[in-house]
Amino acid sequence: MPVLVSHAVADEPWAQWIALELRAAGHDVHLDPAGPGFVRRLAGGLGGTTPVLLLISAEHRATAADWATLLRAPAIVGRLIVLRLDAAELPRALRALPCRSLHGLDEEDALELLLNLAGGIRRHQFPRAAGR
Repeated sequence: MPVLVSHAVADEPWAQWIALELRAAGHDVHLDPAGPGFVRRLAGGLGGTTPVLLLISAEHRATAADWATLLRAPAIVGRLIVLRLDAAELPRALRALPCRSLHGLDEEDALELLLNLAGGIRRHQFPRAAGR
């Protein structure tokens, strides 16, 4: 099962690092820069079971209406994990969701938090080779 990482274009370095670490831990990861239509993509189901890591920072340009639309989408319920990248205040609509923060963490602590979050996401299962 892939993990979708939705992020502001300006937060691409964070998204790349997260993708690299999750892939190293055995996850299939897809990056989705937030641009026109990103709310429709997320709210549209994304295959129905794909976990979504939503990276939030002061650079994210989604509107209050975007967040409200996203949170009304039944397909996203239970699959959205909010991860703060800086000290920016969360958008009002997202404040009711569980949120973790990488802000202020060193790389080791940020990696530990990320992998703990990923522990709740099923990993891609590779078929076993014959004879193993």
